[in-house]
Amino acid sequence: MNYSAIASRYSKALFTLAKEKNILSDIHNDMELIVSVCDNEQYFNQFLENPVLALSKKTDIFNKIFKGKTNQVTLNFLALVAKNRREPFLRHMAINFLNLYKDFKGIKTIQFSSVAKISDTVRKEIEQIVKTSFNAETELLEKIDENLIGGFVIRIDDEQYDASVANQLEKIKREIVKN
Repeated sequence: MNYSAIASRYSKALFTLAKEKNILSDIHNDMELIVSVCDNEQYFNQFLENPVLALSKKTDIFNKIFKGKTNQVTLNFLALVAKNRREPFLRHMAINFLNLYKDFKGIKTIQFSSVAKISDTVRKEIEQIVKTSFNAETELLEKIDENLIGGFVIRIDDEQYDASVANQLEKIKREIVKN
């Protein structure tokens, strides 16, 4: 079974429906909430993976968690996912939806890794440079990685620029071993 195909089909269907109903940003927020719950709540993931729970029980739990916090379309989507026994793929469905939304809105995600938190000024400069270079809106995700020793790594889509001290030391090591 191709898990990514399952997640892709469901997310595309939800995206199309949200676009038709003109509630794309609402569903986007709902999918961010679902990813957050999946990432931060261990018991929620166990609940999604549990094949023994009855459909009615799963639907009730989805309603208790998300009713009043999400759009009715999202609740209906969750009920459909439960009915079709696709709950283990929910996080991937939500992530795929978020990626479709970013593509649709022309938002570039910048993954910036460094050994220390960057200042707001540097953050704004990075976003402005990428915005100008790609003619797109930006979303900056910052990651602290002490293994870099110093410098930074910036990744935009499939492109990466590694200006870390760890990378420079690795290059020197390869040159020494080569000679």
